[in-house]
Amino acid sequence: MDHQTGSRMNLEKREKSAPKRPQAVTRVLSVTSGKGGVGKTHTTTNLGIALASLGYSVLVLDADLGLANVDVLLNLKPKGTLHDVLKGNLRLDDIVLEGPGSISIIPAASGVEELHELKSEAKLLLLEEIERIAYRYDYLLIDTPAGIGSDVMYFNSAAAEVVCVINGEPTSLTDTYALIKVLSSTYGEKNFSVVVNNVADESEATAAFKKLARAVERFLKVQVRYLGWIPTDGVVRECVMRQQAISAEFPSSKASLSIAAIARRVNEQKPDVTLKGGMQFFFRQLLEMTSYGEEASC
Repeated sequence: MDHQTGSRMNLEKREKSAPKRPQAVTRVLSVTSGKGGVGKTHTTTNLGIALASLGYSVLVLDADLGLANVDVLLNLKPKGTLHDVLKGNLRLDDIVLEGPGSISIIPAASGVEELHELKSEAKLLLLEEIERIAYRYDYLLIDTPAGIGSDVMYFNSAAAEVVCVINGEPTSLTDTYALIKVLSSTYGEKNFSVVVNNVADESEATAAFKKLARAVERFLKVQVRYLGWIPTDGVVRECVMRQQAISAEFPSSKASLSIAAIARRVNEQKPDVTLKGGMQFFFRQLLEMTSYGEEASC
């Protein structure tokens, strides 16, 4: 038996014995930022672990198609990457990794420039292949690249919910404003959530959020909601250096407790079902839900 056949048989076996999902619909959240260095990948992975600790199944997609980060951050050894899937050498089932806290991870490729220039057909196939895996999970969290590049816009517009990670630095706020401006004006995004990371206290966090929210709501006419904040915590740097997830290794740390609170808020604040233009994960499922909701209201 070859490796790929064995992997598929093991996956089918796990699916048959898996418990019933708490949620009937997979929630797709992209976690993004206007600039690098704000802790976006750290926030994504640990949010996933926190959601898993609540009893939900979580799949994390490393969507930085040219500079993989999630597997490096967690010291995981990929058997293959999205590059292998796009080349037809492996199936997506073959490359899914088991991460800390029972989360699953789809690793990206690193240093593969051609992935930045995917044609529409390849993007659609990639979307369908990820969706085929993701339907088994309660949550799909997408760790996007930073900035306003085409990859960033593609994955943010394909997600049902967009979460922006910022810190208190002026450049973080201005770059996130630029990101929201492009997503709202070009891709029709009207709702955003915000997590403030690596700040001294709650007052600094709320001040940063309010500064961004005032500009966004005044000039862009979109809605932003505050998901919470993550304090500066020396344990975070320690975990980054050790390639560990803080929510799994130090669940009682200040940062982990804050992330757990954000996870509960994410889970409690389920947004209204929305359909967007262009490619979108679970478009058919969302379309059916929207039609059902309209019929029920008649």
